[in-house]
Amino acid sequence: MPSSHGTRRKSRSVLTKSNKITGLSYLLIDYKQGDKVVVNIDPSEHTTMPHRRFQGRIGIIESIGRRTMKVMVMFGNKPKYLQTKFNHVRLLTKS
Repeated sequence: MPSSHGTRRKSRSVLTKSNKITGLSYLLIDYKQGDKVVVNIDPSEHTTMPHRRFQGRIGIIESIGRRTMKVMVMFGNKPKYLQTKFNHVRLLTKS
């Protein structure tokens, strides 16, 4: 049987939903252009899901729309642009 090489390959631990209840608080966050965010994939939302190689990466918000945002993530020496929904990113907390 041929092995699959799809975009969700070897991602069972990354893309499994925990038993925690996640609310809608991500919709209440006021994002601004230039803010730093962490890409944290929400496996319950399949549309505009970033590739699993970007899980945990830090990016900068380039533009914000009504439902999506454009995030620039450095991958090696190249900037990669992700267009994703708000529930796939979290603001970087300063600690």
